[in-house]
Amino acid sequence: MVSIKGIPEDSPLHKNILAHLKLYQQKNNERLQVSGVRRLHRQADGDIRSALAPFGYYNPVIKDNLEEIEGIWTATYVVSKGPPMVVKHVELKLDGPGRYSALLLDALADFPLKSGKVLDQQLYEQGKKQLVHLAFGEGFLDAVFIEHALLIDREENNVIVRLVLQTGERYFFGETICRNPILKQDLLDRYLPYMEGEPYRPAKLFELQAILYKTDYFRRVVVKGLTGKARDHHIPVEVELTAPEHLNKYTFGAGYATDTGVRGKVDWSNRLFNAKGHKIKVSLQLSELANTLALAYTIPRKDPRYDSFSHILSYQDRKWDDTNTQLFSAGVNRVYKGPRFNYSTGLVLRDEVYDVGNTSGTSTLLIPSLNYGFVFADDIKKTQNGLKATLGILGGLDGVVSDASFVQFTFGGKMIVTPLEDWRLIGRGTLGGTLVDSINDLPPSLRFYAGGDNTIRGYKYKSIGSEDSSGTVIGGRYLVVGSVELERTIVHQWSVAAFWDVGNATDDLSLDFYQGAGLGVRFRLPFGQVKLDLASAISEDGKPFRVHLTVGGDL
Repeated sequence: MVSIKGIPEDSPLHKNILAHLKLYQQKNNERLQVSGVRRLHRQADGDIRSALAPFGYYNPVIKDNLEEIEGIWTATYVVSKGPPMVVKHVELKLDGPGRYSALLLDALADFPLKSGKVLDQQLYEQGKKQLVHLAFGEGFLDAVFIEHALLIDREENNVIVRLVLQTGERYFFGETICRNPILKQDLLDRYLPYMEGEPYRPAKLFELQAILYKTDYFRRVVVKGLTGKARDHHIPVEVELTAPEHLNKYTFGAGYATDTGVRGKVDWSNRLFNAKGHKIKVSLQLSELANTLALAYTIPRKDPRYDSFSHILSYQDRKWDDTNTQLFSAGVNRVYKGPRFNYSTGLVLRDEVYDVGNTSGTSTLLIPSLNYGFVFADDIKKTQNGLKATLGILGGLDGVVSDASFVQFTFGGKMIVTPLEDWRLIGRGTLGGTLVDSINDLPPSLRFYAGGDNTIRGYKYKSIGSEDSSGTVIGGRYLVVGSVELERTIVHQWSVAAFWDVGNATDDLSLDFYQGAGLGVRFRLPFGQVKLDLASAISEDGKPFRVHLTVGGDL
């Protein structure tokens, strides 16, 4: 049996002593003889001193006793760790070409051992490793300590820390070459998070690997810096790409939504149509109230991570209440989708045939558009605090292909805050306006309506808007919609909510708002929430109720 006294049992010192004490490590060894016990006991003083030294205690007083009682050996060590070794001075120096590196100089200033502190050799070693790691990360791959010493004065119980890091020459990125070149070299070069000739940083290789995986072009991506082939301190980078087993991807889905009814959807996409990185996607959706066939051809631009050209052909056949519309459109968009900001510009030719109540019409419009938006959130899919805003402007000019002149803007925003744990306050709003001689000059797809899952719950989809003489809802030039929701997490993925929606779609800036209010249940999935709401149209006689089911991310 081994007993350590004078050091608290729950302290790191006690644990380290037992870890170094060879007699303790062999206490259950049945083959250990008496001579071995005595030998290990004689070594115990050195073992204990070695265990205390990393914590700054170099002058302990150790009293030991070894005795045999009824055939059981008992070793007792009374340890007085003595005064700690105090850091008298820290001498840190950079030598070589990297001696002026701001990052390394900051690391020296933040070295964990400071003058006046108790010597802790773990902090000392951690500080050394961090310096070398930072040097490697900045391209000084030959960095080495040409001097590293702890100058210990046992009589004065102090220590001088002396370190000199020789950085060696800095390395730089050389040429990036691709094995199995699935993409053209000029496109691959635009994905690089570095430029040839920049300081070599190994972290950039992991960043490039993550970027290439996100393209969905490849099944496997390997990025290696060929340090053994460096010339003039320039390191070539090798990229090995493996194409997916199946370039064609098929998606099938079914569901229900207020604006479509029961629906089925089929998508086909080719994730890598050619070596230039082009993608193609065809979508077909059939439903009770809306049928859509769309083709999108996407071409990567200057920064292919975020920037692209999208060519779109689509046909839509939609109906609601007394409105039927068939829309064919063809256009091109330049789209930028960054981590925080996004914008797009586009030009689309639209040809629409429609019936609204007892009237019919056709519309041909050439529409340029501009959209801008931003998102700031702690988590897009599971937001505790976040803000999203979008602004869209589009229009047409009579005589320039178009048969009407108009300008339309839409501004929308959504904010989520978490004032208390498990409570979220969610607000959203949309403002829209159209400058046009008459709402009848525009097809239904460009008019504003309200009512439904995403505007005013409790009302039927697109049931709110200006009406003609027959009472048919024909939409309006203006839109004002707002909502406030309070959500409370109950357990795990489940939460409940209470909400109030308000707004209108009008032709005359009327402030006579419709209101809806209700309660809902939420279930959290990896891609967002499933929301089931029971809402009352409190502005209508009898305050009828309507059920709304939606699925989506928080922002």
